[in-house]
Amino acid sequence: MRSPSTGAIVLLMLHASLLGCVRAWDAQPDGYEVIDGPEDPSKTEEWRQDWLTWRKMELRTARYDPAATCNVYNLPSAAWTQRNFVQAFLMLHDRAIYDRESKNFTVTKYVRQMEERVGRLDSVLLWPSYPNSGIDNRNQWDLLRTVPGGLPALRTLVDEFHSHNIRVILPYNPWDTNTRDEDNLADTVRMYLADVTMLQRMADAIGVDGFNGDTMYGVPKAFYNCTTVSSAPLLATPEGGVPTAFLSHNPVSWGYFWGYAHFPPVARAKFLESRHMVQICARWSLNKITDLQAAFFNGVGYVLWENVWGIWNRMTEREDAAARRIFHILRHFSFATVSAVWKPYTEALLARPGQQVAASEFPAEQQGVTLFTIVSASPKEEFIHLLMNVASTSGSRVFDVYHGIELSTQRNSKNQTVLPLMVEANGFAAVAVFQNDPDHAFAKFLDEMQQMAATPLHEFSMSRPLLKQTLVDATGASAEEHKMRIASSTLIDVDRASMVRIAGDTNWWFNVSGVQIEPVHEWTPTWPQFGTGVQFPWEDRPWNNHSVQLTISDFLIDKHPVTNGQYATFLRQSGYIPSELDRFLLHWGNRSDAATGQPTAPSSWTIPVGDEDRPVVYVAYEDAVSYARFFNKRLVHDWEWQYVASNGDEYTTYPWGNELDATRMPTVSHSKDPPLPEAVGSHGHGRTKKHEVEDLVGHVWQMTDQFVDEHTRGLLLRGGSHYRPIASTLADPNWYFPQAVDATKHNRILMLSESYDRSAMIGFRCAADREVEQMF
Repeated sequence: MRSPSTGAIVLLMLHASLLGCVRAWDAQPDGYEVIDGPEDPSKTEEWRQDWLTWRKMELRTARYDPAATCNVYNLPSAAWTQRNFVQAFLMLHDRAIYDRESKNFTVTKYVRQMEERVGRLDSVLLWPSYPNSGIDNRNQWDLLRTVPGGLPALRTLVDEFHSHNIRVILPYNPWDTNTRDEDNLADTVRMYLADVTMLQRMADAIGVDGFNGDTMYGVPKAFYNCTTVSSAPLLATPEGGVPTAFLSHNPVSWGYFWGYAHFPPVARAKFLESRHMVQICARWSLNKITDLQAAFFNGVGYVLWENVWGIWNRMTEREDAAARRIFHILRHFSFATVSAVWKPYTEALLARPGQQVAASEFPAEQQGVTLFTIVSASPKEEFIHLLMNVASTSGSRVFDVYHGIELSTQRNSKNQTVLPLMVEANGFAAVAVFQNDPDHAFAKFLDEMQQMAATPLHEFSMSRPLLKQTLVDATGASAEEHKMRIASSTLIDVDRASMVRIAGDTNWWFNVSGVQIEPVHEWTPTWPQFGTGVQFPWEDRPWNNHSVQLTISDFLIDKHPVTNGQYATFLRQSGYIPSELDRFLLHWGNRSDAATGQPTAPSSWTIPVGDEDRPVVYVAYEDAVSYARFFNKRLVHDWEWQYVASNGDEYTTYPWGNELDATRMPTVSHSKDPPLPEAVGSHGHGRTKKHEVEDLVGHVWQMTDQFVDEHTRGLLLRGGSHYRPIASTLADPNWYFPQAVDATKHNRILMLSESYDRSAMIGFRCAADREVEQMF
């Protein structure tokens, strides 16, 4: 048999590596992250011995060496992960961290607000990408670069968080394989070597402390190199938990505690390696007290995630208060929470049958301290006893560290040393036993806990109101300002030749749904309660599905999306200069002076030859509104766009009818480097039947209405585009920005800054009220 060539051997080796990498984040069964507690409390010790035996064999099978030099828990640079109890998931689109008007990041303000509510933050995850990923071919690294100020601004942002003693991690989206390849890495495998390279480059450039492995069930060792000389190894936090084989190089993992039979569940990864930090993540939870109890029982952390892709699921006042207390305790006793002899479901808890109370014991033998964390799922106060064998020696002192007071033990009828304790309904308790007198810092800690726990948790509200959204006026001005501008306008005429008159309707049904991916209904049965979608002026809260009968007034609409040529005319006539030049008309030429490198005036920029009739792209909402206002127009309302695209009272699914016909739209591109949108008018047979408006679907996304709440700006987009990347994800949805070609569908992009929002696949068309036409 002929021997394989060297090239074939290399390909086989590469294929094997890729298979191993793909398996690394293949889905695990629900519930694999937890160990069920004992079914019968009387058999707790038997339960414990069974699981200790399993642990011994599981670690032996994985060839796990807790003392290995390259074991991540032994690296000084990774020690902080064992105290990483509260991680804030921070969307960079959140108005709490970036002020679009002043164009500044507001770190100190954000940190102050959060710490007033929940206490200290240990880390933040800065998220710039999904759900906007795939709106154009910017890859996940590009979306970092196009954050306002670019990588230097992100470096400053990270430094500011570090000045508050808060660690920073970045997201890594392994499914992002069909966007732009990085320069000089086009021939390197995405989802593997190219991504490892880029993660390290970004970490070095921005100064972050680690990364979150989005959708990953364990991060492969290829992403971790403890022999790196130039920098500390990348510290990984896989979203989907950590299989045993990856335990030695994944110091943190998120914990989706699903599939357990008995509450509270035991964190599997921590049970295997007590130094591993599990961070419980429950972004769609409507009772975070339960999630916080699971964290406290296990002595682990929590992902504080409230802005979920632009949907605000805030912690309640009670949850805030609980988080402040329990993580202050765990942080103070972090030397104990990593105890190798941790005992979940400790036999020291002397609970009566039927009491829904559980306790963990964390002995810190070297320090002579034992911490007990106690949680109650009971709807009423529960009186319990803790067996205090650890406090039987002379000089031992016992403290209720939840309330910040010292306690005395008693002798029960069996002559056992016990500690009586009352636990609040659905509450928490904590006891610390010192073999010797605690240090002076402990007195300060007790005072702090006394103040925190002065008010019982049940006196705090569990109300979780939805944030109300406001539709931003399409003219960029108030209604009164709009009327005054129309009345005083005598110079700029509406370009009626490029517009189509639309007759209104007094009884038209506006039925539309958002196509955003999350919350995935199958995974989130309570999804209607989260205020998903937008809030139109006639609604009392945000909804994803909208149905209302409207009166549509007569109006005018551009026959085509605004073109490069039309926008160039606007620049010459208006002298418009955006407040941010980054990425503005990025595809145009003559943008800077050849001699000095300084930006030139946009009015002198040149359109690439032959592109005059292509839709103008790389424009932000502000750029579009400025154009519209100059010509006494405005952006199209979402319902107006649909009224036109569905042929008014004919209610067609597409402009030409009810059947999807790809020949009536531009050719779809799945390329990593898609072409810019085609010239307008190239697909005239795709026009509307009733109004002969063209290029509505499958061509370029078109801006309609902007909605704002306290934390998020979102811009509704219509019509979809010809660019449709496909994510490399094994079992999950295609995570890229979903298309909305159907007239009854829209999508929403989360707005950050003008520079970030500018996209190669987003344009706009204008509308005008009939009263404007009648002025001339």
